[in-house]
Amino acid sequence: MLPYLLSILLFFPAISAIITFLGGKNDRVARWLGASLSLVPLALSSYLVYAFLWSPADLAQYASTGGRVYYAWEKGEWIPQIGVNYILGVDALSVFLVFLTTLLTTLALVFSWEEHHRVREFYAMFLFMETTILGVFLSLDFFLFFVFWEAGLVPMYFVIAVWGGPRKRYAAIKFFLFTQAASLLVLLGIFAMKFYGGTFDMTALIDQQPLVALAGTATPSLVFIGFLIGFGTKLPTWPFHTWLPDAHVEAPTGGSVMLAGILLKLGGYGLVRVNVQMMWAAAQQWWWLLAILGIVSIVYGAFVCLAQDDLKRLVAFSSVSHMGFVTVGLAAGIYAVGAGQVAGGKLGFAGAVFQMFAHGLVSPALFMVAGALGHKLGTRNISELGGIAKRMPRMSAFIMISFLASLGLPGLVGFAAEFTVFLGIYAAWGLSLAIPIMVVV
Repeated sequence: MLPYLLSILLFFPAISAIITFLGGKNDRVARWLGASLSLVPLALSSYLVYAFLWSPADLAQYASTGGRVYYAWEKGEWIPQIGVNYILGVDALSVFLVFLTTLLTTLALVFSWEEHHRVREFYAMFLFMETTILGVFLSLDFFLFFVFWEAGLVPMYFVIAVWGGPRKRYAAIKFFLFTQAASLLVLLGIFAMKFYGGTFDMTALIDQQPLVALAGTATPSLVFIGFLIGFGTKLPTWPFHTWLPDAHVEAPTGGSVMLAGILLKLGGYGLVRVNVQMMWAAAQQWWWLLAILGIVSIVYGAFVCLAQDDLKRLVAFSSVSHMGFVTVGLAAGIYAVGAGQVAGGKLGFAGAVFQMFAHGLVSPALFMVAGALGHKLGTRNISELGGIAKRMPRMSAFIMISFLASLGLPGLVGFAAEFTVFLGIYAAWGLSLAIPIMVVV
């Protein structure tokens, strides 16, 4: 195995950002530097996925006391005075999200080739953003996790505020305020876990389940709901979603690709890693809240889509609907495992994670479509886009495939993810609830 694989993967984009900013003497050089350097993390993450699936023995492994295995494991001291360590690792939850991050970063940079405003800064900002997102997925120390979680707000804020549309400042400030408020709840939750668990080590906290000792008090519920709101705002789930449409509409196309394809997944990842894995007892108590938020998000997002004329805004609200399947899948998995249906619970969890990955492919494709149409035709208004199949036949075919995948047509990735969630719902609640939920959504 390549020594320090995860550290190289993590920090190479940040180093690339510096190289692109300093070495991009003109716009053309900056574009080629940024896009070319982004291929290195993509190659490393591709190897990581290959080794994880077919040759896990090639990766350094760590088995926690609870028997969970983490791969490409790296650990060292960072701030020993307060118990903070530098811990990186991947498992089945994070490895594909790492690959998705590197893939979409490269695509976003290539798709932004026509950007002419402060190109060096633009490409450097995306590469720095890649490091912050990878840091969240790779970190297994809670303090390190939060450092990258917070750092990721900065580049996206500037991408919207500097390279966005007419209302870019409003959208950027709204994005920052919502996500900063959510981060405060996450930080308070991290302090609570450190106080009761005595460590920032996420693998140890998962094994210890420190809040179990407080059963019968309000503390586990308060911490669980705090994390739920914090991560749910980033997901986003209803009713914490209102920052998303404005951010998407005003962001440049590359920014929308990163926002929809990866940044939203940070919220889903946090829900699984923290709310489900670290607070299993509280999750079994509050699974119904996850289910309600998910179902309302699915229905609300779908109906609001019907009222949109701006293609970008439509895709933004469709993200609210699709990410609702993540919380419903988690709710089904929690309930099923708690009821002794472990196999069915795994379907719910697998469907939720698969939905994050599927949405990370489909939604960026739709935003690329919206951006291309806006660039070529000068409008994103759906009422003005009739007849484009004659003028843009290949683009129209791509549009059709992308929307059918978003719709969940059998044979495409959207169907596979959502159908797995429905299987988890059936395993958890049987036909008595599965059929009404399927009819509603």
